[in-house]
Amino acid sequence: MLLCGLFVLFFVSSFAIVRSAEVGESEVNTKKNDERIERIKEEIKQTQGEIDKYAEEVKAQQQKSRTLQRDIAIYNNKVKKNELELKETKLSIQETDLEMDEIKERLREGEKKVDVNRESLRDLIRLLYSYEQDSVLEILMTRDNLSDFFNEIDAIESVKSGMFQTIVDLKAQKEEMNFRGEELEDQQEEKGKLIQIKAYQNDSLQELMVQKNELLDVTKGNEKQFQQLLEENKNILPSLRAELYDLQSLGNKIKFDDAYSAAKHIGARIGVRPAYLLGILKVESNLGKNTGSGNWEDDMYGCYMRLSEIARTSKRKAYYIKRANTEKNAFFSIIDKLGIDPYSVKVSKEPTYGCGGAMGPAQFIPSTWVAYEQRVSEITGHYPPSPWDLADAMAAMAVKVSDIPGVVGGNYDAEYEAAGRYLGGGNWRSKNLFFYPNKVMLYANLYEEELNGL
Repeated sequence: MLLCGLFVLFFVSSFAIVRSAEVGESEVNTKKNDERIERIKEEIKQTQGEIDKYAEEVKAQQQKSRTLQRDIAIYNNKVKKNELELKETKLSIQETDLEMDEIKERLREGEKKVDVNRESLRDLIRLLYSYEQDSVLEILMTRDNLSDFFNEIDAIESVKSGMFQTIVDLKAQKEEMNFRGEELEDQQEEKGKLIQIKAYQNDSLQELMVQKNELLDVTKGNEKQFQQLLEENKNILPSLRAELYDLQSLGNKIKFDDAYSAAKHIGARIGVRPAYLLGILKVESNLGKNTGSGNWEDDMYGCYMRLSEIARTSKRKAYYIKRANTEKNAFFSIIDKLGIDPYSVKVSKEPTYGCGGAMGPAQFIPSTWVAYEQRVSEITGHYPPSPWDLADAMAAMAVKVSDIPGVVGGNYDAEYEAAGRYLGGGNWRSKNLFFYPNKVMLYANLYEEELNGL
């Protein structure tokens, strides 16, 4: 029995040595991975500096009088800026992949440690059980001297102590694995967003190249012809009208004149630039091909419930279930007040990451819309307001951005921040979200220039 106890102690010690060796090898791999991540981060930082340079050049050019040379220079800078943004996003995807690989490796290590510790615990329990088959008196009576008896009693206590420590280790390792599991889910969601952004940036780059080439084709590089186009207001306005026409509201096309009229009316009431509101409206309509083609049951509620079923931790599972019910309850609160069939209206379709459920031209999720309903009604006089009504949607959009100081009055930096928060909330400064306010301000300035004469 004593030899068996000593064997267990030796086994536990040996396990600690093996575990240390595994950790040492893991640390080497982790260090290499960290170095690669740091190199990518540094390249992202340099790229962001170049992006900022081109953004400043675009702003400087936009202050000048419109000439063909000036507009081509703006297009060239926008193209270079967009190319760099695309490069930055690709680097961010690489960085996220490396971070995910690191988390997966730590999860694998954790699973190995849990398995070894679990087997160790089984051995200790079996050993303790064999000891406990005999009473203390029986053990005492069968030993030649008291020294042997007390040595075995010490061995039993060592086994119990080893069991306790193994249980503590198992609990700590499982908590660590839960944490890593949540980290991995966050990184996977982040990668999904980056892939969506990458596709959007690719489309934007192609769009810029087409617009630049069309401008050169129409003007033949001639300044006189360019100025004539400006006079006739035929350069960009038709495409802007067509793009806004692609918006949907309760299945009906939104006419440009209606959108512009709503922007002017709401903008005047709240003090927000109409062109800025149209810029947000334009970008919201193009954020994804699935916008406005989903349904609440599958793309919103069902999506969150599906995420809950594959969540790695109970905490994350509870979050998704709560989110599913929060958005469902808010959606039906809106639907019931409007007295419409929940299946008669469309919401944004489930994207490659996260869930859908955004409603109407302003793309508000149900819980956010409910928070703004009262303020929207005070502006439009609609009780209840509808996220699928153009005037109500525009009012909600204007109220939301006007909460940022400086937007009322047209401060550029305030408008930029408000546009960023419109998409990213408190996380709007994330490098992966800069494309959105950049795009909004680009179109806002374009509308400002083109629509001043209307």
